Amino acid sequence: MSDANGSIVEGTLIHYPRWEAGISSCGDTARGMDETHAELHAMQKAYDALKSLDGERKGRVIKWLMESLAMDVSVRLGEEPEPSGPLAEQERSACAQAERREVSVRDFISQKKPQSLVERVACLGYYLTHYRDQPHFRAPDIVQLNTDAAAHKFGNPSRDIDNADRQNGYLVTAGSGLKQITPRGEAVVEALPDREAVKTALRSNPFKSRRANARKTAPKAKDES
Repeated sequence: MSDANGSIVEGTLIHYPRWEAGISSCGDTARGMDETHAELHAMQKAYDALKSLDGERKGRVIKWLMESLAMDVSVRLGEEPEPSGPLAEQERSACAQAERREVSVRDFISQKKPQSLVERVACLGYYLTHYRDQPHFRAPDIVQLNTDAAAHKFGNPSRDIDNADRQNGYLVTAGSGLKQITPRGEAVVEALPDREAVKTALRSNPFKSRRANARKTAPKAKDES
């Protein structure tokens, strides 16, 4: 004996909240009811066929069924399949951001282990962008975050930030005195602390120092006669 929301198995009524929600969302249509009854019927027949087998034999049968029906073997009873679509992607993104915010800047710098001032600037810029939702920042923002990370003070913050920009391509000017991290800078930070991965990131995101280019293109001084 069974109804649209459950099934009687060995005298126990099993409820299926997922179906209850699915039926109500479909307006209790005849199609939804038919599909639910068909699913319950299949479960009842499977239960009747498997209940007399021991655990090992049940496992082999279930495994064979899943493979034969091309089902995801990672599925577990009582779990919903992972949702898909734009809304699901937004939910996953929100969860990822929430998890990121739980990492302090001190722990982040400790995990990344930057080996130079410009790498540390890139790490701080990355943290502001992805953990503080601040993609555009100024030198005082970097300095304050560096203090929060309990890292060594910058001797000359403006120079170090400028070096991360002009000489290394980890940052770029965003106008009105603001900076933002570049794809090259993000790749380096994400590769840290793996030094080989950092080398690969740099090769994959080439950059030519603007100061070096400026020296090459500077006009030559005329000889005085």
